[in-house]
Amino acid sequence: MITDRDRLYFQARAEAELKLAAEAEDPAVCQAHYAMATQYLEAAHGAHMRLPPDPQRLAGGE
Repeated sequence: MITDRDRLYFQARAEAELKLAAEAEDPAVCQAHYAMATQYLEAAHGAHMRLPPDPQRLAGGE
């Protein structure tokens, strides 16, 4: 069973990955960070918390 401490850790990691995704210049790197954030959110809250990809970032637009 996941503890509150685990949930907080996974949430913090998800937030860090989202920050890295926002800072990434390479669309593949951005996508990888979004994928990691999604995995951390799923670990913290379950599959219903999946993040949709950011189409502008994935297309290389700023």
